[in-house]
Amino acid sequence: MKTSWRLQMVCFTVLSMLMLFSVPKAEAALADGTYTLNYTVTKAENDSASMANDYFEKPATVFVKNGQIEMQLAINHSKWVTQFKVQNNTSFTDAKVISSDSAEDKRVTRFPVTDLSKPIISKIHVTVESIDYDHDYTIRFLVDEKSIKSVAADSSAAPKAEAPAASPPNSPAAAAPGASTTAPSKTVIPAAKSPAVPASTKESSNKSAEAGNSTASPSKTANPQTGDTAPLALLTVMLLLSGLYLGYTVKTKRSGK
Repeated sequence: MKTSWRLQMVCFTVLSMLMLFSVPKAEAALADGTYTLNYTVTKAENDSASMANDYFEKPATVFVKNGQIEMQLAINHSKWVTQFKVQNNTSFTDAKVISSDSAEDKRVTRFPVTDLSKPIISKIHVTVESIDYDHDYTIRFLVDEKSIKSVAADSSAAPKAEAPAASPPNSPAAAAPGASTTAPSKTVIPAAKSPAVPASTKESSNKSAEAGNSTASPSKTANPQTGDTAPLALLTVMLLLSGLYLGYTVKTKRSGK
């Protein structure tokens, strides 16, 4: 008899735990508004930081309206990144250009995002005419969800107006007056396919990579609460029922009923 009621107790506990873990968790959803977040640009095949991580400025701005998410970020060395496409379902579409500043060699882009918790797949084309460099890359944007910080509640309703660019991003006329014709020290050209570069350029590039790594760590701002307390409440109820059942069974066995 003792074996029988103990077996019943074990089965009841196992069933309770199975019910707990089978309850679907509520997805974290951002309320309508404007947010900032940190991210890292990684290689296509793993989570290692890509050389292209230095091409994109942090943090990014995220606009949420009616559940639709759009991510906005700035590209420095705009003349080099001649193409920027983001995955949209099974295809890739050009990110919308919000503004362009040829003097600063920068442009601001914006694109829709389905899920910030998943890698955002992108394709870029990098051209550096001064060293005859021309390659395509697939990269991924990994969002640091803990860094998401609310900026304003209603800013997403008013997108920024697009400013016409003075010249195409890869046009020689877009260069700032007096700009050097060699690769700026801030950005590192991927070494796997890059042709020989003068020692001075390599040294500057290495310093840039070190500087980029020192600033890439995301902030630890708490993510907005989602109110997902259902699993905890269910566990509490199940444990309470288990305790009551155990007490009743022991009392019954002792009374001989």
